[in-house]
Amino acid sequence: MHELDSSAVLDDLVRQFADPMAFFRELIQNAIDAGSGEVEIWFEHEPGVGGAPGMLVAHIDDFGEGMSREIIETRLVRLFSSSKDDDFTKIGRFGIGFVSVFAIQPEAVCVDTGRGGECWRVLFNADRTYELIRLETPVEGTQIQVFKPMPADEHEVFVERAREVITRWCKHARAPVVVEGEVINAPFEVRDGLCHARFEEEGTTIVAGLTAAAQAPYGYYNRGLTLKEGEESQWPHVAIKIDSRYLEHTLTRDQVLRDRHFHKAMRLMEGVVAQLHETLWSELEAAA
Repeated sequence: MHELDSSAVLDDLVRQFADPMAFFRELIQNAIDAGSGEVEIWFEHEPGVGGAPGMLVAHIDDFGEGMSREIIETRLVRLFSSSKDDDFTKIGRFGIGFVSVFAIQPEAVCVDTGRGGECWRVLFNADRTYELIRLETPVEGTQIQVFKPMPADEHEVFVERAREVITRWCKHARAPVVVEGEVINAPFEVRDGLCHARFEEEGTTIVAGLTAAAQAPYGYYNRGLTLKEGEESQWPHVAIKIDSRYLEHTLTRDQVLRDRHFHKAMRLMEGVVAQLHETLWSELEAAA
């Protein structure tokens, strides 16, 4: 039996997440970073026995590169250990994504994974101690099961809430995200607007549209995963979205990290807004 590193720090950390259900975003992020071409999320409810409420089981399956024992012991069960620093092909870089699953206080979490011909099960208990078990059955990618005691009626509410959270944070994900058999992905675009502009370079896509309303929506994303969205763009009458490798969330996942890369992304957005206004004037002149 082993114990997760920095247990006290973990307690403080999981309480900082604005929404405990955002752990789905973290696990989907890890799956995409592992190269999975699809992420499948589904739920089941096991009836209780002898008056017990029953058990919700949330499944998060990916088909990425999986984990070896070394990766499990040096990254999965160790806080603040990440191989993604300064790697623009990866999203998270704080090394805390997986442990966010403990924010919903599960009774147990089971991780089955395989890599390099070896397969492992990591079984986490409610007190966050864990066992590492070698599996004889092959595992493709990583399969996670989250167990939480819950009566059947609350199970339905949980599943609907999970679908809302996953859609909010992952609707523009580069890989298909399937929830209960339904793909939740949506096109990366600004639908409403008097005219539109689009900018693309390696690692960055920006879409914008002029709106009649002064308060227009905005969104910041990294590889399609939502970092922050709002209803009041910093440019009046301009609805804008940016998906960029230059953007990253803060440790608590509720703000965009304002570092030198962020300011580079802002300069690109300013150029798109200028292009949008030029397009409007051109269209007005043509109409006149």
